[in-house]
Amino acid sequence: MTARTEQWLLDHKDYPYDYCLIWPFAREGRVGRGMMGGKGNRKWAHRAMCELVHGPAPADKPQAAHSCGNGDQGCVNPRHLSWANNSENQIQRYAHGRGPSNTNGNKSRFTPTQIAEIRAKYGEFTQTKLAEMYGCSLGTIQYYLKYRDERGHAGGKINHWSPDEDDQLRDCVKRGLSFPEIAREIGRPLGAVTGHAYRIGLKSGRPPTRTDYASVSQTNGERETGG
Repeated sequence: MTARTEQWLLDHKDYPYDYCLIWPFAREGRVGRGMMGGKGNRKWAHRAMCELVHGPAPADKPQAAHSCGNGDQGCVNPRHLSWANNSENQIQRYAHGRGPSNTNGNKSRFTPTQIAEIRAKYGEFTQTKLAEMYGCSLGTIQYYLKYRDERGHAGGKINHWSPDEDDQLRDCVKRGLSFPEIAREIGRPLGAVTGHAYRIGLKSGRPPTRTDYASVSQTNGERETGG
């Protein structure tokens, strides 16, 4: 934090107006938020303002949330800022239409081929552009570029459905098989079959019962994991 930016914060901590107060100094290019300090000592400007006005972040509310929804526009109006937990912050984002539109499902799960494509394209395209291209949030792109490996998640097995399995599933439904019968024929857990069938717009027979789940799990010799 420089003397100049620190003084600017002090001069505006009692900002009396309700319209957004835009940070006039450096802003982070990917997400548009105001930045303070130099390399190795950087800090979000809106967070510094929130600390100045509301004190340090509580342990249960560590995020500086914008009631205006214009954090990506560089707003640091102290009247718009408050400490919030992640759930509260996300509710505000979606209320202002700032939540990510994810075309890959609510878990942002990509196939190994897609992950390789994202990594290969990074450098040619910015992270923000990749998020737009793949219909997911910026955080999801950052996770697959860096944090997935750091957190040791890359070794986990994700049983993606192949195009051939999709065709087999469609054929089973067309033949009038029930979900338990389909699960046995394909060799997938019943929960994975029902979930994937609904995701791709297929329906089959009666809803599965607890007995169905137990019998299919025993037949496949595996625990239900979902798809």
